[in-house]
Amino acid sequence: HNVPPPNTSRTTYMKQWLGINANGGTRHPRFVLVAVFSLVACLGAFLMGFNVGFVTQTMDELNSTNGSASIKSATAESSAFSALFPLGALVGGLFAGWASDNFGRKPAIMIGAVPQLLGWVAIAEAHLAPKHWAFLTLILVGRFLAGLGAGWNSLCVPVYITEISPINKRGFFGSWNQLFVTIGLLVALSLGIPQHNFHYFYVAIVAIGITAVFMVTMLFIEESPVWLLSHGRSEKGEKVLQRLRGSHIDVSKEIDDITGNLIQPEKISLHRSLIQLGHCSVMVPFLLSLGVMFFQQFGGINALAYYASQELQKAKVANYHIVSSFTVGGTEVVFTIVGILLVERLGRKVLLITSSVGMMVSCVMLGVDLYLVTLPASDSNGEAKRYSPLAITSFVIYNAAFSVGWGPLPWVMMSELVPTSVRGVSTGIATAFNWGSVALITFAVTYYENAVTPYGMWFSFGGISLISIFFVVFLVPETKGRSMDEIQQVFETFSYRRYLCPSKRESESSPDEEPLLFDSKAT
Repeated sequence: HNVPPPNTSRTTYMKQWLGINANGGTRHPRFVLVAVFSLVACLGAFLMGFNVGFVTQTMDELNSTNGSASIKSATAESSAFSALFPLGALVGGLFAGWASDNFGRKPAIMIGAVPQLLGWVAIAEAHLAPKHWAFLTLILVGRFLAGLGAGWNSLCVPVYITEISPINKRGFFGSWNQLFVTIGLLVALSLGIPQHNFHYFYVAIVAIGITAVFMVTMLFIEESPVWLLSHGRSEKGEKVLQRLRGSHIDVSKEIDDITGNLIQPEKISLHRSLIQLGHCSVMVPFLLSLGVMFFQQFGGINALAYYASQELQKAKVANYHIVSSFTVGGTEVVFTIVGILLVERLGRKVLLITSSVGMMVSCVMLGVDLYLVTLPASDSNGEAKRYSPLAITSFVIYNAAFSVGWGPLPWVMMSELVPTSVRGVSTGIATAFNWGSVALITFAVTYYENAVTPYGMWFSFGGISLISIFFVVFLVPETKGRSMDEIQQVFETFSYRRYLCPSKRESESSPDEEPLLFDSKAT
């Protein structure tokens, strides 16, 4: 729990949380090292959010600049500038899972920092390019490389945090990933507030410094004990786990839970992992992980995150640049913290359903506002800003709702739902699917908006949020407080599993003996 038990002072509770023996009482697992290691890894998440905010912060500056260092809006160049980052992230996410399985979670995170550093260097160099073609080449290559590293670590960071966290704090620490994404987003957006005087060159220099700090601090954290145990390094894995939990804690049960979830304690080839994805007990949670990623991305968050200023401008909101910075960035930071504090109390499903309801309501509100703006003005002045309170309110509600549920939890559940033996490949595919969705929406949202009108687009996002409620209620299992082995047992008994794999005694067979989902012989 995240609050002191009755009759326990906050000082005593904090000592217990840190694993300190309080007044001779029972000693508790300490979480301070888990917090420190998670904090270091989350610098990768911060850089991802910083990259997303960089688009909004920089596009207006590049659009208003004349000369070689300019990108005009509503052109192929501006679309490429926005879309190359998620495309790079798609590529990075696709290969990061294989790398994290074979090289380790910690080395994989460090590898992901390299293209980010090179990408920001290229963006900084673009400022000095004398010709437009050289400027455009450098800044687009920089965006792709930064996206490659961000997508890579959008997989590796949450997997690492999930594997070092104790069961009862997995959601708490796992949600830090999204918190640091929102903090990075807010910082990048805030740099563009004062009349856009903070040149993108200096933004790139800041990012280079943060990336360098990230790479250095990663040298001092431990490898995931789950990865060590799953690759035959039992002694090292036990030592790291003991250090994370405290020397006074018996970690034998946790080690049994980890090793009991393994298929084989050795490196697994990509081909072998793909075959295992065809097993029923693996395919079902894998498809669910894709499902939560779908609803995260197609509920409207990318239309809002990448085009917040434009949407508020269409809604006739005064000072829309400043409003977008604080409604998008500030609200997400505050309510992600709220979600972190609630996730281990209420569980994943309650927060996801609550999040869906809030997103659905806010999408309808924004759709109504955008529709009212199309109506004739009531006086000679046009009353251009008469509906702006409704637009601002809907943006705040949307960001708050998204941040408590659909923002952080898909990244947590992506690692929770699937077995350790195929986690690298399955999370790699899920991450690539996520970033592919981002790229698709970023590229197509303008065309979709023109086809169905701005208010029609937001009404459709509300409809998707409504469907997500039924998806969570009827298909997604609760993972709060369950070990990896217990979560897999849930899928062994899922009611719809018998229709996919109706063979007898399959729950008693090993994954190697299980029928494949698409095996015609599984009758």
